[in-house]
Amino acid sequence: MAGQNSSQGGQAGQGGDRGKKGYSVPTGLPYALQELRSRLGSASDLVKEMYDGAHPAEYEPVADSLYGAYRTASDLAPARNVTGCTDHPDGAVDPAAPDGWGRCLLCNHRRRLTERSAPSPADDLPRLPDGSAPRATLAALKSQFDLVNERSFDLGTSSKPEEFATLAQALHHAFLLARELSRPRNASGCAQHPGAPVDPDAPPGEECIFCAGRRRQAQRAQGTPQMLPRVARGDRRMPLRRRFERPL
Repeated sequence: MAGQNSSQGGQAGQGGDRGKKGYSVPTGLPYALQELRSRLGSASDLVKEMYDGAHPAEYEPVADSLYGAYRTASDLAPARNVTGCTDHPDGAVDPAAPDGWGRCLLCNHRRRLTERSAPSPADDLPRLPDGSAPRATLAALKSQFDLVNERSFDLGTSSKPEEFATLAQALHHAFLLARELSRPRNASGCAQHPGAPVDPDAPPGEECIFCAGRRRQAQRAQGTPQMLPRVARGDRRMPLRRRFERPL
């Protein structure tokens, strides 16, 4: 009798455990977490190897690795709608959207084209003064990546989707810093051609080789021979020549 009671109690306990709703891991979450940690490890190794004065091309693998980690983290985060538009949820935001309009730049552009009475975007928008925007530096990138490591340390299969969204936001900021560092440096000081080579014979402040070439060409005397741009073969059009002139 005692054995039967104990067996019945065990079956009742099992039935009680079955009745309880436990946590089930979503399908694909362990694989996505493993991929995220792998990408974060690769990005961490690349960031640690960077040094002050590195060439912008050396930051390109860092930016690619951070972007891959950002995409993986954003897939684990809940879907977000930046523009509030159902057709373009991740599109560009209109900075000069009129009152009563949405934030989607693409939809507002179409609306401006179809509606003649629609207000056009202002050309004199307030701009930030030069030097007011934060400059992308290696120290800022490493500091931002430390924040990424801090937010990804305790992530697991039971983490909330909002925690992955916070990590994705931090990764996106780090990606923007790496992308800015991967762009050509403005060694010439020219706002029109920031990545132009430096002319060693130009005076200080006018080192852009493209602008210096234009100035030299404008200062040439009239009649000085100069090289003309090469015309593609398909663009050459010979004028028609008539053998005989038309009668008056």
